[in-house]
Amino acid sequence: MEEEKIENEETVEEEKKENEETDESSDDLVFEDIDNETFTYTVDNNNIGSSNKKSYDNKTSYIYIIIGAIFLILIIVILVVLANGSTKKSSYNEIENKLVNASKNYYKENENLLPVNDGGKVSVDAETLISNNYLKPFSEMTKDDSSCEGYVEVYKSGDEYTYFPTLNCGEKYTTAKLVDNIIENGTVNSGDGLYSVNNEYIYRGEFPNNYVSFDGKTWRIIKINNDKSIKMISIEKDVEREVWDDRYNSSNNYYSGINDFRVSRVLEYLNKAYDNNTIISKKNKNLLVKEPWCIGKLSQAEAPISNLNLCSDTYDDLYIGLVNVEEVLNASIDKNCINTYNGECTNYNYFMYIGATWTLNASTDKTFKVFGTTSGTISVRDASNPNVIRPVININSNTVLKKGTGTSSDPYIIGD
Repeated sequence: MEEEKIENEETVEEEKKENEETDESSDDLVFEDIDNETFTYTVDNNNIGSSNKKSYDNKTSYIYIIIGAIFLILIIVILVVLANGSTKKSSYNEIENKLVNASKNYYKENENLLPVNDGGKVSVDAETLISNNYLKPFSEMTKDDSSCEGYVEVYKSGDEYTYFPTLNCGEKYTTAKLVDNIIENGTVNSGDGLYSVNNEYIYRGEFPNNYVSFDGKTWRIIKINNDKSIKMISIEKDVEREVWDDRYNSSNNYYSGINDFRVSRVLEYLNKAYDNNTIISKKNKNLLVKEPWCIGKLSQAEAPISNLNLCSDTYDDLYIGLVNVEEVLNASIDKNCINTYNGECTNYNYFMYIGATWTLNASTDKTFKVFGTTSGTISVRDASNPNVIRPVININSNTVLKKGTGTSSDPYIIGD
């Protein structure tokens, strides 16, 4: 019995020992599996990190390539712009301005060639400016490879020199001058419009298209003189009233004025207005030219318009003047407007809408009487009585037309 007990205890101990060994072996197996899984996981993470790094490096390379390409394109664009800028073509108006600037530089270095006398003129052609390196050849400036010619005329107006460009590129472009535009529109033999009379062009009728916008004022063209300068009268509502003359007249022992234009108050007024820029601003005075002003006297008795002969006496040294009697009457196209006081002279006459003004002409009958006009009629007044001063000017034949058709709603636009 005792032996059997001991034997059982040994058996239990052996089993217990075997179980412990089995447990240890099992634990070793578990830890071994865990270690293997952990190692495998670590390796996988390293592989993923390496893959992401390669992807990032590839993207960065692409970005650098794109930025480099854009930068290269920008450089090419800049170079193209610079290259085009060096050979940029000019518009015709820009070429006209370049003609003027080139001629100014030319005469700056050749001052002895400029006109000396007031009203004098000189000219220089484009070939001279190009050959002396003041101007590029036209072929390098025109956009459409036009074959062009050009020149610049320089006028001395007072103390200023005025430069008038003329550019001729055939059918493609010609400098637009006001006088050329007017004449090219054609003349008429009846009705309202432009009439050709004795080497001049005269506007006649009630509604001719002879409106001009110049120096902030509205004017109407009276005529184109035989040298192609253009005579215009102001139709502004804001006008000044002045005496024609108010000196003491011994013929009637009174300060009724003396009707000699050369020593008149009205001449003093017109010269002062020019000098002080009160009628035409300084920037536009250079467009004015001096023309003979017809200051001949006429009888107060009715006389045929065709026999007035007012230009038998002229005053030449004047930029701003007044209208003469004959110009007012000749504007009528009424066939019964024959004599100075015919009422029919107000018919079909645009002076009907201009209003009152002094004229240049005085009476041969009394030394203090002068002629004025109101709505196309002619009347005689004392020189000392104030009347409207409505300025008349002559502008240079080279004056450029900016735009307009000459109507009241779309006047010709000239000047600065």
